[in-house]
Amino acid sequence: MATLSLITPSKITAGDSPEWLIALPDYPATDWTLHYSLVKSGKTITIDGAQYEGGITHYISIDSETSAEYTAGVYSYQAYVTQSEGETITAKHVVERGTIEILPDFSALASGYDDRSFAKTCLDNIEAVIEGRASQAQQEYTIAGRQLKFMTLDELLNARNRFRSEYRAEEATKKTAKTGKSRFGQVQVRFTGVA
Repeated sequence: MATLSLITPSKITAGDSPEWLIALPDYPATDWTLHYSLVKSGKTITIDGAQYEGGITHYISIDSETSAEYTAGVYSYQAYVTQSEGETITAKHVVERGTIEILPDFSALASGYDDRSFAKTCLDNIEAVIEGRASQAQQEYTIAGRQLKFMTLDELLNARNRFRSEYRAEEATKKTAKTGKSRFGQVQVRFTGVA
């Protein structure tokens, strides 16, 4: 059996069977139940934990059939513990917040996968319309309730600048995550001692 992670995963692939452990000394699994609530633009995923091997550690396990139903995207989550008497929850405490990205199961896709972000998709479609090479789908792409084909050139140029900035910020964040180097450069610090 593989060693279980001791932290909440940042990514889960739909169709996989992820499992992990969470130790909460103030809220032992003998007295509390751990839950995760994931939300993204109207979609909600609830995951309930269990007690790990009769001990105080919380165990999270998702079967592949359940995770296969997850829609890809970045979800915000809250992990919280509850204490109950019968069916009534008597106490609840949020213990962790963050994001989890649900990745698509490539083997379950009927067609190709477009992994562009929203900003990159908008930018590509806007540029295609400006350059006069847009497909019918790109011309009919809607941003804030307006189809691109009905926007003036000034509106398109303003939208392009906005989404170009968003896309560049996303790329800088990805680069920082990969290299560990800040996109703002290094900060030099020198200690001169105490007078």
